[in-house]
Amino acid sequence: MEYEILIVNDSSAGEMMDKCYESTYNVHHYSKYIIDNKKFPETKPPIWIKLYKEKEFNSLNDFVHSLYNFIINDKVKAILEKHKLPNHDYLPAQVFRKEKTLLFKKLVGYNYYWFNYDCEHISDYYEHIDFEKSEITFFRNEKNIDLKINSISDLHSIRESNKLISNEINELYKLYPNKQSLIQKIIKEKDLFTVSWRTEKIVLKDSFDIELDLFSLPLFSFKTYVSPRLKKALIDENIKDIFFKKTGNNPDPRYLINPQIKLENPKIEINGSH
Repeated sequence: MEYEILIVNDSSAGEMMDKCYESTYNVHHYSKYIIDNKKFPETKPPIWIKLYKEKEFNSLNDFVHSLYNFIINDKVKAILEKHKLPNHDYLPAQVFRKEKTLLFKKLVGYNYYWFNYDCEHISDYYEHIDFEKSEITFFRNEKNIDLKINSISDLHSIRESNKLISNEINELYKLYPNKQSLIQKIIKEKDLFTVSWRTEKIVLKDSFDIELDLFSLPLFSFKTYVSPRLKKALIDENIKDIFFKKTGNNPDPRYLINPQIKLENPKIEINGSH
């Protein structure tokens, strides 16, 4: 089993309209509910996506490139429903495109869905990571540090420590407004530096469900991993303007200007297979 990355091109691309955020119940409330309750809320916020007006972004594709996971049409939804997925939610979405009529241009709406899957707060696959075999490099104050983690709880502890440090730094900015040099001096004296990491390889244990057709590991990458089964189904059904990329095509860190950059495509291995 070799998972690949699913990438949606931006020939159909847009952004959420302002009125989505202005609604009494909006995407922010929806997202907060998921974080607080570890499940999807029954109430769905309005989702209105407006395609960009430029011709190169204005196609009506099966996928719409968006910041919110995947905006999909009925055809893609039917394919996904035949596969094994993490906990997910289909939210009705309206995709608007400015189209020419006889006299003038007007916004025309099309029915889509926001396919929102959660692999951090609801479905959690971090416990299936073999940290001993995985390759994760840690940095502090732009310097490589010798730090090993044995479980996801260790990484959560690092995140909590980072949060405390960030809060302390924010308080300094409130306490000493417009005194950047003083703030930097205090940060250095108190050693207020957070820990970041860059992931080259993630090895998944035998306990990982290889029947899963789609998942992500948000703490290590923003990418979405799909199985050969789902890849084949999308290709066979002629879903256009998407492509797939093998994992592990990270740039060589020696050529990165900033060594703290979190590489977005670590190699994904299962049970040490290559």
